[in-house]
Amino acid sequence: MSEKGLRRVLPWVGLGLAVGVYLGWAVVPSSALYTRLLSPPRLLALAALLKLVYLLAGSLFAFACRDRLEAGNPARPAWLFLSQGILSMFAGQLCLLPYQVVRGETPFPSVADIYFVLAYPFLIAAFLVFLNAYREAGLPIGPTAERAAIVTGVGIVAVLVALPILRPVAATGGTLLERILTVAYPVLDIVLLLPLALLLRIALRLRGSRAGDVWALLLGGFVVLCMADILFAYFQALGEAHLDPFVHVSFVLAYGLIAGGAHRQLQLLKS
Repeated sequence: MSEKGLRRVLPWVGLGLAVGVYLGWAVVPSSALYTRLLSPPRLLALAALLKLVYLLAGSLFAFACRDRLEAGNPARPAWLFLSQGILSMFAGQLCLLPYQVVRGETPFPSVADIYFVLAYPFLIAAFLVFLNAYREAGLPIGPTAERAAIVTGVGIVAVLVALPILRPVAATGGTLLERILTVAYPVLDIVLLLPLALLLRIALRLRGSRAGDVWALLLGGFVVLCMADILFAYFQALGEAHLDPFVHVSFVLAYGLIAGGAHRQLQLLKS
């Protein structure tokens, strides 16, 4: 394998190893690896650092994509919004870092939630601007009736899936702010899924192209992020701490895919 090919593969190998470590923690938590070497506090600290690295990389790559586009390009603001949304999530994760690394705990609610919630308007704006940019570029966004059907279908399915999860979350005995936030994240994710579904349709039409690879990674990352938020809300509300590995692996995978998609787009623009 060439040096260039090796540099392209190594980050994905690293992400795969990280995912494997946390899946192993979920499957065989009592093994010597997880009781002696990789204790839960160490795994929490490692996850916190991995999330920061992927979020910072994703934000920088997205901003670099924005800089590579000419001033009049309609997709340029979308990459800026995407960069700002990821950076807001980075700020939220940075607020959690001292607690997760030093104390081995994740406070909730906390000041970090301000930044996590603020990320959603930027992300939603980014996807809406992307849709408009692709419409102007003549990409296959589909007729209005088809797009309406996709959005309606995704919305119905998302609500049907989320309702059984949100019901026990809303009924828990936590503080009012805690219950609001645990419900707000999945609801915001459902809103985020609607433009994502339309962008996914475009990505599927671009299968086999380099642009299709970019969107497969980006959209895959945000879909996993939606799942991670729902898992976090459910496990947090019900106190299922033993399922934390699934939450960690979901967030690490989501952030890694998002960073990978932004980097792939940057490579495409450079070439």
